[in-house]
Amino acid sequence: METADKSIIEEFEVIGVIIPKIGSEDDIDKVRELMIIHHLDLDSLVNEWGAFEITNGGLEMNTETLIQFDQYLNRNKKAAKTPKTKQSSGTRTTPKSSDIDALAERVSRNQSDTNDLLNAYSTPVAKGKNKRLRTPDNFINKHLTLTGGSPVAPFSPTSLSPSTPKSTGKYSARKNTGDIVASLGETQECVWTSTSQQSCSIDSYGEHGSLLSHYNFMMEKIADRVLVLDGIAEEIGERLKEINSIESLSSVGLQYAEPVTVLGRVCCDSNGRLNAKSVLLGGDVQTSQGCKVAMQLSQLASYSLFPGQIVMMEGQNSSGTAFVPTRIYNEVLPLQKAPLPAEADMERLTIVAVSGPYTTSDNLAYEPLADFIKHIQAHPPDVCIMFGPFVDAKLQLIKDLKDTTYSEHFTKIVEVISKAIEHLPTEVVLVPSQRDLQHTFVYPTPPFDLGKLKIDKELLKKIHCVSDPSTLRINGLCVGMTSTDILFHIGAEEISLYVNYCSDILTVFLWLIAVLDFLPQGMAYFKNNFRNRPYCIINRF
Repeated sequence: METADKSIIEEFEVIGVIIPKIGSEDDIDKVRELMIIHHLDLDSLVNEWGAFEITNGGLEMNTETLIQFDQYLNRNKKAAKTPKTKQSSGTRTTPKSSDIDALAERVSRNQSDTNDLLNAYSTPVAKGKNKRLRTPDNFINKHLTLTGGSPVAPFSPTSLSPSTPKSTGKYSARKNTGDIVASLGETQECVWTSTSQQSCSIDSYGEHGSLLSHYNFMMEKIADRVLVLDGIAEEIGERLKEINSIESLSSVGLQYAEPVTVLGRVCCDSNGRLNAKSVLLGGDVQTSQGCKVAMQLSQLASYSLFPGQIVMMEGQNSSGTAFVPTRIYNEVLPLQKAPLPAEADMERLTIVAVSGPYTTSDNLAYEPLADFIKHIQAHPPDVCIMFGPFVDAKLQLIKDLKDTTYSEHFTKIVEVISKAIEHLPTEVVLVPSQRDLQHTFVYPTPPFDLGKLKIDKELLKKIHCVSDPSTLRINGLCVGMTSTDILFHIGAEEISLYVNYCSDILTVFLWLIAVLDFLPQGMAYFKNNFRNRPYCIINRF
């Protein structure tokens, strides 16, 4: 049964591809022909066109581009039929936690002589080709091939423990170790080492800067969540009214024959992914009594929307059941800056940020962690921010640990870090991740409780544990941080039409700062919003 022309036009309109209803018979016939040739239903063909359009930087649908699309589908079909290289099989032995034990032992043994430690942590330069770092699906694990009690080579990341295999050459084969790949401002004469004789002061910025007390996750009252969400919407609405000189707002659910201005939150009419046909506008309590109404986006020349976004729109609701916006107020909202610290506190402040999982996927040698310790001991910063995961749920070797618990494994990692900075002026901030197996995997994520770890309390004096997300005051400087990839989560739900990708990402990020929220899609129960704009936001990607 042939697919109707109307269905084809409507499905492509969902992803922003407009097929003219007059003079497009040849294009529609070609689309129908591609569905038959490549054995695709309409939804699959639309998805393939979306991927093809992104790959080629945006294309209009016409006879020429449909021919290119046909060639693109043929290439994908041939690539799918190409046989994979046969992998060598083998029995994977149970991984041991002795790798991190050895790292902790070596850091402690060499703490008195920094130069020897730095030489020991040197990473060998690979002589082979710079191949893509990919771990095969079925690899041979030789963790237990060395059973002696002492290393067979001088101490280095390749001999962290007796049961650690020789380096695979993948981590050490990288050619750009220590290279600067991006910079902002003048960095040629910068000294990335702490010059202060005293430790930095680190505390939560304001009452809600970090999660400091226990709370029952998912036990919030609905009324409390509504009040928080509505308060944010009203605050943004007042600022937008002032910027655009708007005197009053109208209810989103009432019927109007004339254009009106409304304020609301973007919602989805189901649990699925947002699309142009499922967008709802939820009004605030004060003006719209919290009612929701469907939106028809056909009159907008361009837009970028995602669930949780607070928008002010101008349009009509002539039927009372659907709001048709003609304009979205996209102005970046001004925000009060956090007060600057005293000049004496801002002579120089060096911050180093690093992200987990601190080991590679093919072993538990923790070579990246060893190299990072080498770096901060050679160039000690004022503050080191370490983002999780520390015990990564995505690493199969971690999940296969049999001789130790996840909490014990995390204890050994913290002990390595604490001993490495014991005689340095550096303060360390630990930010948890939802992928940490030894921790509570909720969002917002509470800070680690180091009091439960069997580590000398004197070693933990320079380690600060905060929640994810957090806003801290470091020597008076307001710094926001989160280990959750905000842009990834929003981008997965966002829909847009005729918006440049780079400018779209920038607009979303500026919007997040403007609305005082780290993640607007569901944080009504956690008031960790930047009430003042941070001077620096560090986001793990």
